Amino acid sequence: MTKQTLKTKTVVFIETNFSGLYAIEYCRNQQYNTVLITDSYERFKKWFPDSALCKLDLVNQIIKVSDSNDVTEVLNVIRNQIGDVDAVVTFAEIRTKTTAMLCRELGLKGSNVEAIELAQNKYQFRQTLRDKGVEAVESLQFNPSDMALLDESTIPFPCFIKPVQGHSSIGAAVCYSMADIRRTMDLLAKTAEDCISSSVVIEEYLIGNLLSVEILTTSAGQHQIVGISDRDIIQQSIEIGASFPLRHPFQDAIEKKACAALDAIGYDFGASHVELIMTKNGPYLVEVNTRVGGSGHSVMLDLATARSIVGDCIELSLGQLQVATTLYNHVQGAAWKCFVYPSGGLIKARPTLASIKEQAGVTDVWFHHDVGDEVGQLNSNFHWVAQVMCTGKEQLDAKNNAHAAIDFIAANTIIG
Repeated sequence: MTKQTLKTKTVVFIETNFSGLYAIEYCRNQQYNTVLITDSYERFKKWFPDSALCKLDLVNQIIKVSDSNDVTEVLNVIRNQIGDVDAVVTFAEIRTKTTAMLCRELGLKGSNVEAIELAQNKYQFRQTLRDKGVEAVESLQFNPSDMALLDESTIPFPCFIKPVQGHSSIGAAVCYSMADIRRTMDLLAKTAEDCISSSVVIEEYLIGNLLSVEILTTSAGQHQIVGISDRDIIQQSIEIGASFPLRHPFQDAIEKKACAALDAIGYDFGASHVELIMTKNGPYLVEVNTRVGGSGHSVMLDLATARSIVGDCIELSLGQLQVATTLYNHVQGAAWKCFVYPSGGLIKARPTLASIKEQAGVTDVWFHHDVGDEVGQLNSNFHWVAQVMCTGKEQLDAKNNAHAAIDFIAANTIIG
């Protein structure tokens, strides 16, 4: 393929997440024309650290719309302001369904809309897994208005509660009593984040370690396994780290369960980040995210495989990805980890960027909050203070490096 051909490719991004910033950078390196459609630049300032936010400057054009979730509005913008496009993509959970609908309308390669709907509805996802014989986990759905009607005898305490549709660990909590459920519902009612439903699903609490399988699906039933990540969790639901590639004694069963979930919902195109709990009875599914893992996850995968997962997503959408052989091999370990301060407070001091980068294995550092910022009480991924990315010879080496770097940050940060 000639450079001239590459220059003609136009890729439209519908919003983006942290991983999508690196996809934008990939497109710039490939000399693709990029357009970002968004309804809120302020959202990016909240989601991304300043050091990563600058990657938005690599976009050729940013178009502001009133609602990027409005398919009709976005279609009109694409047709009237952009013209011919070669791919429409998103890496943001809040717009995966919209993007799939746009691709269908425009005749472009994209994910199955119905599969995304099932994945994003946590209750219907559970019912589909049960109906397709993948697994059965006790669950029920209810709305805040039904709180008074909720029968305590039907709830399997301890239970896990989360929005029927949600992201970023917002509104997710382990509950041991009706009082815990009411408290969680009260907090959820105060949430103003996009794409967080007021209705919730209450599930059987699965005890074990949280894992995720990273996958690129190229067609129905054809899944390229990138590998398995372990996850660091605090307060039983908030993610603060991951490492890759995890060598697990039940690796085959974990990967097969993840692929079975994708097949059950009919997901046939694109990346996925499939979360499972490894219980004493084997792996049980938590949810399917029909996108690349965010929050630095894609950077971790790239470092460990020496291959760009977000780049593969772009090339797949353009119809240019060669998939005749296994795409992903592991060349080293990689891990990310966040420093959090559960009680919150004012950041009075922190170590310098240079001093953190001197720690073993550190490749990247992102400050999510600066000195002088007030950090709220920890209840979601939006309360991270600082984040590091590390490499190591193997997964555990990288994980140990990330933990050591965060310990260094913690020892030299003052919050109060």
